[in-house]
Amino acid sequence: MDLYYRRNKGYQKSVLTNNTINNSRKKAKKTQMVEIIFLMVVVMYILILLLPIVSLSSFAGINKIVKLLGNEEAISSIKLGLKTSSYSLILTFLFGTCTVFFITNIKNKVILNIIDIIIQIPIVIPPATAGIGLLLAFGRNGLIGKFLSSFGISIVFTPIAVVIAQFFICSAFYIQVLRAAVDNIPYEIYEASYVFGASRFQTITKIILPMEKRAVISGLLLSWVRAMGEFGTTIMFAGNIVGKTRTVPLQIYTFLQSDITMAAALATILYVLSIILMIAVKFFLRTEEYS
Repeated sequence: MDLYYRRNKGYQKSVLTNNTINNSRKKAKKTQMVEIIFLMVVVMYILILLLPIVSLSSFAGINKIVKLLGNEEAISSIKLGLKTSSYSLILTFLFGTCTVFFITNIKNKVILNIIDIIIQIPIVIPPATAGIGLLLAFGRNGLIGKFLSSFGISIVFTPIAVVIAQFFICSAFYIQVLRAAVDNIPYEIYEASYVFGASRFQTITKIILPMEKRAVISGLLLSWVRAMGEFGTTIMFAGNIVGKTRTVPLQIYTFLQSDITMAAALATILYVLSIILMIAVKFFLRTEEYS
């Protein structure tokens, strides 16, 4: 009887062990299948991201891209885009940084939520809607435009309008990136700085901003790329005037009306410019990390 009991118990253990092994194998197969599905989704996503640049460059061809570098209108649009986006980036840094550190001091959640909604408006509204709004605000009969017109100042359909349009759209991206970084800074760092006699301005400029240099550069990069690619707000508010308000996206749109190959070539150059800038910033950030 005792021998039978031992054999039966050993058999049960063997069955349990086999079941455990089978269950582990099934789980491993399921995990492997999930990983394969994830891999397929990621590969498809990367292909979707790379497909436009590959299609553009192959359609335009190297000869057309080289030829485009001698086109006065294309070069003018690139120069104008770099110039206006640089100005808008300066405004984004100044206004955006001040806004972020002002928000961090707000304790009232209702006021904070209202300011959050206002800041995110440029991200959620259609660019054309933003352009019409700016046009009505800065036009001759607008709230601000009417006042400026009395001094002989006109904003609409000028390079200043391009800067304002780019700043209006891209500033929110910088604010979001920098705010996410600043919110994670322990308040003890502020207190330690105050104990050593630093003012709030000195704490922000000499301690916090250098600490969050990566976030500042990343946010500005994101804003710069968005400003360079801005189309809807610019064409509504600043127009499409050669050498004055025609940035790269507007020049691509203009080429598209007559020569799609030229449009593809200029779009490829814009892609390459953005990628080069991103690589340069990534290299800079890595250098700073290991220095």
